[in-house]
Amino acid sequence: MIAKESAVIRTAFREGNPDYRHRNVAKLLYVHMLGYPAQFGQMECVKLIASPKFPDKRLGYLGIMLLLDENQEVLTLVTNSLKKFSFFFFFLVFLYFFFL
Repeated sequence: MIAKESAVIRTAFREGNPDYRHRNVAKLLYVHMLGYPAQFGQMECVKLIASPKFPDKRLGYLGIMLLLDENQEVLTLVTNSLKKFSFFFFFLVFLYFFFL
């Protein structure tokens, strides 16, 4: 059942519909918390960070915190995005230390 839903989410990401991206990333994070692989959603989290909507940015940063580790190349994209939006960088650091 989880594999089937992951395939549906992966297909939705390939289609590129931005209206459901937020919902699909939220589902993917739940799948990740259950212990299943969810690394295919890393780029979608980066796309959510680039969104002008605050709820999308919030979920994107949460996804980045959960799905990325220090050895991922996608982390460079996130760092460049943070340079553009320094406010959200401070917000991310605050969340990191607050929930640590």
